[in-house]
Amino acid sequence: MRRRVIIASHSTLSKGMAETLKFFEGEDAEFVIVTAYVDNKPIEGIIEKIFAGIPDEDEVIVLTDLMAGSVNQKFMPRIARPHTHLLTGMNLSLAMALTMESTDSYLNEERINQIVDEARDQVQYVNVALQALSEDDEDE
Repeated sequence: MRRRVIIASHSTLSKGMAETLKFFEGEDAEFVIVTAYVDNKPIEGIIEKIFAGIPDEDEVIVLTDLMAGSVNQKFMPRIARPHTHLLTGMNLSLAMALTMESTDSYLNEERINQIVDEARDQVQYVNVALQALSEDDEDE
C-alpha cells in the first residue's frame, strides 16, 4: 500500500501548498498537483488520468480549496473508490498532518476527523487570541 496525496485548487494555490510542504518535509515528498483552470480547460480529464495511474490498493488523499468549489465537486465522485479521502478547505496545518501521518496502515475516519479538528483549531483571529492571553496574564 502506498499513500498518494493530490493537492488540487483553483489557479496555483495547490502548487504553492506543495512547495511549502516540501520546504518542511523535504524535497523527496511527493504530491500530485492540480492547478485547475489556469489553461481554461476542464479538469475532468486530468482527474481521470491521475486515478487511472493509481493501483486499487493504494490510499488516496485529495486536498481541495473550497467546499462548494468546482474543483472539489469534480473530485466528489472519486470517494466511492476504496481508501479514498476527500478533504476541503485545506490549510498548511491540515496538509502537513495528513502528509506526515504514518503510512503503516490506511487512515480511518476517526483519525482523519481528529486531524481535521486539530487543523481547524489552528485557524485563529490573532488579535482576539492575544487579547485573551493578555487578560489571563493580568488575572494572575
